[in-house]
Amino acid sequence: MAMVKSKILSFALLFALVLLVVSCTTNNKPSKVRSIGNTSEVLVVVENEQQWENSIGKVIKRNLGRDQTGLSQPEPLFDLAHLTKNSFSDLLKKHRNILIVEIDKNQLEPKMEVVENLWAEPQVIIRITAPNKDLFISTFENNIETFIEKFDKAERERILTVFGPTSKNKVTAEIAKKFGLRMTIPDGFFMAKSESDFIWVRKEVSEFSQGIIIFREPYLDTAQFSRASISARTMRMLKQYVPGSVHESYMTLDEEYLVPKPKAVNGFATDYAIELRGLWDVENDFMGGPYVSYTFADKDGEYIITLFGYVYHPNNEKRNLLRQVEAILYSTKFTN
Repeated sequence: MAMVKSKILSFALLFALVLLVVSCTTNNKPSKVRSIGNTSEVLVVVENEQQWENSIGKVIKRNLGRDQTGLSQPEPLFDLAHLTKNSFSDLLKKHRNILIVEIDKNQLEPKMEVVENLWAEPQVIIRITAPNKDLFISTFENNIETFIEKFDKAERERILTVFGPTSKNKVTAEIAKKFGLRMTIPDGFFMAKSESDFIWVRKEVSEFSQGIIIFREPYLDTAQFSRASISARTMRMLKQYVPGSVHESYMTLDEEYLVPKPKAVNGFATDYAIELRGLWDVENDFMGGPYVSYTFADKDGEYIITLFGYVYHPNNEKRNLLRQVEAILYSTKFTN
């Protein structure tokens, strides 16, 4: 059975945004074939190679291929692959993330469609139809954050689909008991430290490390949501509870190389959370990597909680490992 939701929004610059959300399920089981494609990959379908090489392709590459914020080495937000519509076969229609470019002189105003699970599942398809390339570019640039949010959300959901089956374990039970939070943390993570208002869980394999740190303190004032307050609180907790491997070493934040910019996000455990992305390192040692954190108040407004996820993968790419940690943090819900 297919369920289709559509929503049309009018924009001031004479174009329309059509949002179609399509989901297909039968008895809670996917009714479409499983999507293909790599993590963080977007397939761009253009009408011809000239479009990919001209200003249309350039604006797509500049925005979707820009550097991911908060990594210690340059990595794109998304890996981009492209093909022409004549090569857009039934097999390639099963790709997980698709952006379709259409220039139609008969189109009166630009239109954007966002469709989920049309040819495969899970899948996000964004189609922009415009009467000329200039209006395509303005539509694309005016809505780029919407595109990124859609693709990011889809990537998180795919990751959690994989992690979900093994997420009922001792680690998640301890987090639920101590903080009243339900999280999708798969097997492979273990409890490294548990204190009254602090938990540190880790995954250690030969190639990389991932970690999730949760801490809280009484919520007194909205100033606790400022970047400076979140960073100071995080560094204090890291120094106290996360030691390094050598004497007098401990985990901290590296804000000299990259000062994180706070970003308000919706759709988290509560309606309001502050995201920080930046770099961590170890005082008096040579370790470091990227982190992402989310800070929010609990339902009763009694505590302010920070979820801090990090990756250690020296001299290697870290984007997709950080996406996994981000997905785990985004899975957070209150237990009641």
